[in-house]
Amino acid sequence: MENLMGKLAEKLSAQEMIKANNAAEAAYRKQIEDQNKQYEQELELLRQNAQKMENRLDDLKKEIVQRVDESDEATHDVGVRIYRNVQASVADEQKKQMDAIKADLDKQMDSIKEELNVMIEKMESLQSSTPKGNNNGVLPLTVVILLASIANVVLLILRIIGLV
Repeated sequence: MENLMGKLAEKLSAQEMIKANNAAEAAYRKQIEDQNKQYEQELELLRQNAQKMENRLDDLKKEIVQRVDESDEATHDVGVRIYRNVQASVADEQKKQMDAIKADLDKQMDSIKEELNVMIEKMESLQSSTPKGNNNGVLPLTVVILLASIANVVLLILRIIGLV
């Protein structure tokens, strides 16, 4: 009977050990499951934070693109303004140069007129000083020389202006 009792005690101990092992395994399984739930919650929180960061980066990206666009527009506007100012300045300078050329041409034309008047006066004095019959060939020659001189001066002026 002692044997029987020993065996029964062993069985009870073995059953208790199995129960204890099962309980320990269940507790460990529960601990693992709880830990998995905690990890899943933390992962979900990380996903939410990552989404928030992605949204913030998208907003930052949109703001940067908007600022670059505004900067491009401002740069374009400044470039157009500078171009127009340069264009107006060039037009003013051209007008000044044309006015100077016109003034110079007027002076040269006045000088030519004076020289022409002097030549005419010299021709008249020559005509009056020479007898009537001897100046038949001098007057046409003088007129041709005068016209050639005027044409030469006009061509010179046109070359200065850049038209010829």
